[in-house]
Amino acid sequence: MSSMSIYLSEEVSRQIANAARELAQKAIMECGSRYNFNGEEAIRALNLENVKVERRRPVVEKKPREVITRPAFPLPYNGELNEACCLALRQNNGLYTQCQAIRKGDASFCKGCQVVADKNEGMPEYGTIQQRQAVGVFEYVDPKGRKPVHYTKVMKKYKVSPEQVLEEAGKFNINIIAEHLAMIESEKRGRPASKKEKNSEAKGPKGRPKKSKKVLEISGDNEVSDLFAAMVLDASEDSDDESVATMPAKKSVVSEEEKALKEAKKAEDKALKEAQRLKEKAEKEAKLAAEKVDREAKKEAERLEREAKKAALELEKAAKEAQRLKEKEEKEAKKKASEEKKAAKESKKPAVAAASSKAEEEEEGERVDTVKIDGKKYLVSTKTGIVYDYSEWKHNQEQVVLGKYNKDTQKIEFNQAEESESESSDSEEEEEEYEEA
Repeated sequence: MSSMSIYLSEEVSRQIANAARELAQKAIMECGSRYNFNGEEAIRALNLENVKVERRRPVVEKKPREVITRPAFPLPYNGELNEACCLALRQNNGLYTQCQAIRKGDASFCKGCQVVADKNEGMPEYGTIQQRQAVGVFEYVDPKGRKPVHYTKVMKKYKVSPEQVLEEAGKFNINIIAEHLAMIESEKRGRPASKKEKNSEAKGPKGRPKKSKKVLEISGDNEVSDLFAAMVLDASEDSDDESVATMPAKKSVVSEEEKALKEAKKAEDKALKEAQRLKEKAEKEAKLAAEKVDREAKKEAERLEREAKKAALELEKAAKEAQRLKEKEEKEAKKKASEEKKAAKESKKPAVAAASSKAEEEEEGERVDTVKIDGKKYLVSTKTGIVYDYSEWKHNQEQVVLGKYNKDTQKIEFNQAEESESESSDSEEEEEEYEEA
């Protein structure tokens, strides 16, 4: 069966487009709800509301067929063999010539001859060209004992002359053997008498046997009686001859009628079989075409579904990437704000850490430590135990002496003049610590 193209109807195309569009929109809306983006805007941005199915006819490259030029009428076998053609013999009006179908690859026979060979134990019905080459041109006998007819009979059938045969053969570079064109003896002299006719002459004429002649004797005149007897004898002979002549004619008419009825019955049976074969073939082709349409439609629907899923995955991937970038930007902004806040806080801190980690020396080379007593910070000389105001040193870089540190009681013995100032500085330091906190 020749290949056929399948085209979807407008209704089927519309249903496929609607199904694909709805599937993609549902996927996008689901992604939007999961990853916090507006699904409707994504649908409009992708222009999914205007999805259409374009119907295009598939481009089928037609392979050029090999054109085989054949003679205008059958030509006889002349001993030639064409390697490109099928190696089986064809009946060809009784000439038994090589099949002219092109064989494919390493196959010995064409498709049709191979089917016949498979049913006949690998041998074509009329044999092979190699078998005919193995014997003389006029000596071949096929597997069923049949011989080729003389070419002059084919010439008579197609009404061609020897000159026309030679001219047609010259177009194909074929040399016709002279014996093919010579008239055989039976055609020159007519049809020879068959053995049956000779036998019939020996046995006698066909038909009913003649009745025995009755001799009538009439009393009286001998001449009259003889004349009457002769007349009776002639009438009897005439009736016998008529019966013999008319019987075959009647039989011939009956046989022709029966033959015509048989031929008509045979033609009718053949026509019925052919009609039934064509009907079954049409039903089979229609069924195959319907199945192919269903397969193509299902295949197209699956393809659209795969594309919709792929689009949904791409959208989901894009949404995840957008969410990741958003979180990254928020994290970087938060980190930047934290760093800025920390930098601002660090800029306000005094260089107390340096005083605690290493000794601060006065102009005379005095070393002090930071000490916290009753929640308040002081600078205490490690050498003399003199206590300095931490706040004054921090803000003004001034060494304000408040008193002396008693190691035994671990308390500061304040100077009387500085006691009131110490209380005021305590409140200021508390406020400062509160602000820092």
